[in-house]
Amino acid sequence: MTRDRDAGVVLINVLVILSIASIVVFLMLTSQDVSLRRAQSMAAATAADALARGAEASAVSALRRDMVNAPDTDNYTEAWALVAQQEAGLSTGRFSVTIRDAQAKLNLTRLAGGAQVEVEALLRVLAELEISRADGARIAAEIAGRPGLKNLSDLRSISPQTISTLSPFVDFLPATATLNLNTAAPLLLRAVLNNRSAALRLESRRTGVGLLTPQDLDRVGAVRPALAGFTSQNFDIDISAEVDGISVNLRSRIARRESFAGRNVFVTRRAYGVALNTVPAIPDM
Repeated sequence: MTRDRDAGVVLINVLVILSIASIVVFLMLTSQDVSLRRAQSMAAATAADALARGAEASAVSALRRDMVNAPDTDNYTEAWALVAQQEAGLSTGRFSVTIRDAQAKLNLTRLAGGAQVEVEALLRVLAELEISRADGARIAAEIAGRPGLKNLSDLRSISPQTISTLSPFVDFLPATATLNLNTAAPLLLRAVLNNRSAALRLESRRTGVGLLTPQDLDRVGAVRPALAGFTSQNFDIDISAEVDGISVNLRSRIARRESFAGRNVFVTRRAYGVALNTVPAIPDM
């Protein structure tokens, strides 16, 4: 009987040891699987980011070439605009690129100088959008009284709804940035030219050939205001890259500058998954 009891105890001990060993092996395999998945996710995220940053670099290169090849105009028929890529399937995921002229919007930074022509242009934009002149006066006063405003969302004198209505048409840009008549919305053409008939004819011309020139304005009897021009130095790019189910959304603002030192094209803001105006500018190097 004693021998039988000892054999039973030994069997129980063996079974316990086997159970513990099985649990340890299971945990080891599970840990390895989790580590493997984590490594795969990190590799996919790195690849997606590299894809996005490559597209950003392509846009920088295209805009640098454009400074040399076509310095007198910026419009969506040019080579820099061809950087855009509609969403396409890749063997490992998806990829898309959108590039937009940031100077297609009215530059609110210029209101800080208090020039009446800038204020009147804003008021005409508001009238097109059926926003009151009182809101326009409050915007102009706030910008003049709060130097250094950078984001539309920082305006305190108007409602969030008004900001949402305005956002497709206005932005805070560098003080030297003028409205590009080649890329501005028809509403902005009408507002800044203050000549509805001429604006309609110019929009028709632009739709047909893809751009406008000073001669086009002369032909319709329109006068180019000081706040508008035909070129741009600030561009926004929105890139979505997906690799093995891991997605990266990169938004960048690219600026061009020309000085005695030469031509320079660089990224001034870079945001992952959030709006550009919610991140600080990249410090100058």
